[in-house]
Amino acid sequence: MKRREFITLLGLLSLGGVATIWGNLISFWRPRFSKHTAQTVAAVTDLMFPGDGLPKATELGIHNRIIAMPDLRSLLIDGAVWLDGQAKHQGAPNFLALDERAKLAAVETAFASKDDAARQFVYTLRFHAGLFYYTEPMIKAAFPFTGPPQPNGFADFQDPPK
Repeated sequence: MKRREFITLLGLLSLGGVATIWGNLISFWRPRFSKHTAQTVAAVTDLMFPGDGLPKATELGIHNRIIAMPDLRSLLIDGAVWLDGQAKHQGAPNFLALDERAKLAAVETAFASKDDAARQFVYTLRFHAGLFYYTEPMIKAAFPFTGPPQPNGFADFQDPPK
């Protein structure tokens, strides 16, 4: 074995080389981001921010802003797969086939789940959707008070709540 071949082999066997190879191999088995994933994200976003007299999240395109975040792609895929698994336990082919009540139950189950991927999905989605939703000019305009919630502070903070 020549020196150059040996060094190449060492590079491939190093942690970086193994990680690169593993990353490339796992992409064959990992589900890809699909229209179904995007629809699932939209459905969950609307469940979390239904509007109630204001535009719901998808009407403002909040789900599209989240989907456009490349760092969240694998998390969104994992979350959609997890929700589809919950739907299959209820006899439905996927999450989107559930009625609204069952969808809410599945999302609530994700919040309480011991599965880190499920919890991370719903918490991350709620964080970003809430941030985008409540910074939309149309939504901000619906709340006319723009000052601090307690302009005089909490003078009675040492007392128990009334």
